Amino acid sequence: MVLGGIGGLAPDLDHPQALLTRHLMGARTMSGLARRTGVIHHRGIAHSLVALIVTTGILLPLFRRLVAHLIWAGGLAIGHPAWILGLWHLWGTGAMIGWGAGYASHMVADIFNTKGVQWFWPFNVWVHLPLPNITVGTWPETIFRWGIIGGILLWNPWLGVITASAGELIYRGVKSA
Repeated sequence: MVLGGIGGLAPDLDHPQALLTRHLMGARTMSGLARRTGVIHHRGIAHSLVALIVTTGILLPLFRRLVAHLIWAGGLAIGHPAWILGLWHLWGTGAMIGWGAGYASHMVADIFNTKGVQWFWPFNVWVHLPLPNITVGTWPETIFRWGIIGGILLWNPWLGVITASAGELIYRGVKSA
């Protein structure tokens, strides 16, 4: 679930004012350099199917293997490799599914803005739905956000409460930043 939230924020790493860009060390500098050189623009490669596939299908499995080895080495260092390896189940396939779902949901949500999203990068094709746009921080956005949370509450009440609580904390933190 944590990686789903991070995956949902990750496509905006190409924007210098995005939540992750402001809070990850070095991300703002990298984003600024990439934008100034023209290599990356907002809602370009980071919002593409290529980025979704590369991060979910290649980078996360490699990172997953690294985490498994670190957990094993930590267990070996304290003399308990067998039981500590059980922690591996906290970082399993569900983490990759969560990341991919979060990343993909961000890409889908961004097709509702006026500019659209370059899903098929490197081709200059922008995907945009001509529905009324929802501006972040307005009452329609609040209704939309709480509608999603309401659906989660109906599906799984405990998950809904956790999602609503975490979402409100993050949302208030973003608004005050």
